[in-house]
Amino acid sequence: MVTRILQLTVLVLALAASCAFAEGWVPTLAPRPNLPPQFMAVDMGRQRAFLVRSQDGALSRFQNLACTTGMRGGGKLLEGDRKTPEGVYFLQGKATGGLDFDRFGNTAYPLNYPNPADRVLGKTGDGIMIHGRGRSFGPRQTLGCVVLENDVVDGLDRHVRINASPVVIAEGVNWGETAKFGPPPEIVMGTRGWIKARERREGAFFEIYDPERFEKSAGMSFDQFRRKTLQEFSRSPWVDIRAQDLQVLEGPGYMVSVFAQRTYPQGEEGWRRLYWMRKVELWKVVGEEWVPQSLGPRPDYAALAGREIRERLRECADAWDRGDLKSLIPAYDRAATRGTDQGREAIAEALGRERGGPNPFRAEPAVRVTREGVEAVLRPGGGPARTFLFLPGNFDTWVIAREHSAS
Repeated sequence: MVTRILQLTVLVLALAASCAFAEGWVPTLAPRPNLPPQFMAVDMGRQRAFLVRSQDGALSRFQNLACTTGMRGGGKLLEGDRKTPEGVYFLQGKATGGLDFDRFGNTAYPLNYPNPADRVLGKTGDGIMIHGRGRSFGPRQTLGCVVLENDVVDGLDRHVRINASPVVIAEGVNWGETAKFGPPPEIVMGTRGWIKARERREGAFFEIYDPERFEKSAGMSFDQFRRKTLQEFSRSPWVDIRAQDLQVLEGPGYMVSVFAQRTYPQGEEGWRRLYWMRKVELWKVVGEEWVPQSLGPRPDYAALAGREIRERLRECADAWDRGDLKSLIPAYDRAATRGTDQGREAIAEALGRERGGPNPFRAEPAVRVTREGVEAVLRPGGGPARTFLFLPGNFDTWVIAREHSAS
């Protein structure tokens, strides 16, 4: 009798766990900062796909589409389980030739399943796509893909950008009215911190990662990743990373931040995705994806840097004229050198002694991009040449790394 009761208890618990798991992931999408301007949301419970626009503080579903997904619910775990994955994914390309029309229609878009967060969680399988079908379809009829009507799929990339716009796939989607459902602000700040640490080749860069989980997502040891990254750092003494279109999306148990990245002066450009998970109270990067891609016409970097350096020197000159050393000192890097003085504290003392003298920043500079940084040479008051070496600072600003006078 006791054995029978135990068996029934185990069965009830197993059924309860199965039902809870079958409920799947149900995110709330609401207006908030750092949402992509357009993206796609798939509600598997309703068998509907929505094209969504985020604009002027509002979230609108401008297309409501019939879809069909995996035969089984609950979110894909294993290859062959006939489930559609739940999470945040991206179109990796567009296939229009050589497709079996009956199964795939005219067009198919492969998704990046499994993404780095999926690999951390041990999920397997591949070949998940958004595609059409050469015949009519009903609910829950695929082996894991998301199927839409042919004419919708053919023009999908007019609304969802390949490699850039996310596709949110969930068992259900709730639609909120306010931004209280947005991602934690640590993700935005953490992404900016990642950019800054990578620019400055700081040891703190590797502290942003969760080594154990990263190894699962990257398929390499963290020591290998560290050595590979340090080799990349050694190829150039400095870089200027410009990030645009920062987007942050929530997945099931993770966050993903996405941005368009241009790296100067080398010219590398594409889309960067960082996948974050909590480790105790901190968010850590557990995986990343880099997709090289042209981002359109490139600005003239020498001209861009020149304008920014001139503006920075004007700010320094104005602060000097006001006697405002408090505003002037942050223009120098913490480890900057100025003649024989090193570090902000020593430089502040030297500038304090020179107050009342000629303005060392007030002149039209000659600016050029060099291997060591961006150099500005000026002759205050027509005197000896003064050379400033600038490096990228926080949030696309510049800091003085070295200053010396020809005298």
